[in-house]
Amino acid sequence: MEAILQEIEGTLTAEDWVLPILFGAVGACVGSFLNVVIYRLPRGMRVNEPKRSFCPRCGAAIPWYRNLPIISWLLLRGKGACCGGRISVQYPLVELGTALLFFCTALHLEGETAWTIAAVCVWMAAMITLFCIDCLHMIVPVRVVLVATAAGVAAALSAPWLLATPCWESTEGLFRSAVGAATGYALLRGVALLGRALFGHNRRQYPTPQEWHLRENTEGTDLLLSIGEDTLTWSELFREESDRLHLTTATLRGRDGAPGELHFSPEGLRLPDGSHLRLEDYTELRGTCTGYASRREAMGSGDAWIALGIGSLLGWQGVLFMLPASTIPALLWALVTRTGRGVPLPYGPWLITAALAWFFYGPEITSFYIDHCLTP
Repeated sequence: MEAILQEIEGTLTAEDWVLPILFGAVGACVGSFLNVVIYRLPRGMRVNEPKRSFCPRCGAAIPWYRNLPIISWLLLRGKGACCGGRISVQYPLVELGTALLFFCTALHLEGETAWTIAAVCVWMAAMITLFCIDCLHMIVPVRVVLVATAAGVAAALSAPWLLATPCWESTEGLFRSAVGAATGYALLRGVALLGRALFGHNRRQYPTPQEWHLRENTEGTDLLLSIGEDTLTWSELFREESDRLHLTTATLRGRDGAPGELHFSPEGLRLPDGSHLRLEDYTELRGTCTGYASRREAMGSGDAWIALGIGSLLGWQGVLFMLPASTIPALLWALVTRTGRGVPLPYGPWLITAALAWFFYGPEITSFYIDHCLTP
């Protein structure tokens, strides 16, 4: 955002500061609401029920004067006033990040109507929500994506130039927004399907029947499936609802019947006779098998939904930039944290990071590419 801030030097009058500061202040308050959404949605809670914010440690209601964005966390030194429990630094960071993004968006869109800026800020707020929820829980709430998509379409109707096209007709902006959203979804979904075809299948056969054992890990945070000397992690096997695991020529201890296929899914276990078992009803399961075959998505379907929301504002050009540009920080993060070695990597945040880079620096990136890569 350095290019945006450089515009301040000698180019902005006192009046020009009013709208960015106003949007920045509103952004801090919106960030406080986003923290509520980020906490409640993955837990299946309603955003407006209970209506008052509550302490995530003890559940006590938080009065308004202790719920001031950024300020309250600093004054309380990151602790709850009701119980003294630690309050995550995520809360002030989300509030501050939302305020800065709203402020920089208003600066970047200088001269545009307040309606256009507001629509883009709603898109920014939805992206912040998706970023945090995907990071924390590897979940992509589709309803938040739809909010982002609607905001992107509204911004494209108000200011079609946001899609980096020479058109100025609002109907053309709507068309290009729809094309960008469709391109984003189709491209990421295609990558996911290709990845599943190339890397999403894993098979292993044993010369003799092996003992298998499904149990919780020592921390009680995940399930482990041991087959002979191999150990498979449940969270790695099942990232998506469509992921499956089959044990071949298998038996289940305590169940009579000839060996057959046991079909595991996130919902439970289907036995060869067609009956189903709910895994939460058992502390452990044991049996024998002669092999296994797993099928999983190489990229989550939620990433395709995020790309749909991104394409609605940035158009197909932004989508084409986003996909390769997002791989660089994602790979660096995976190398530093060793994520991906049995630990799933949330990819949505890197798509959003690349999208923000295109939104603020799209013309500069395009000019650099033309000057240094296309010009002989």
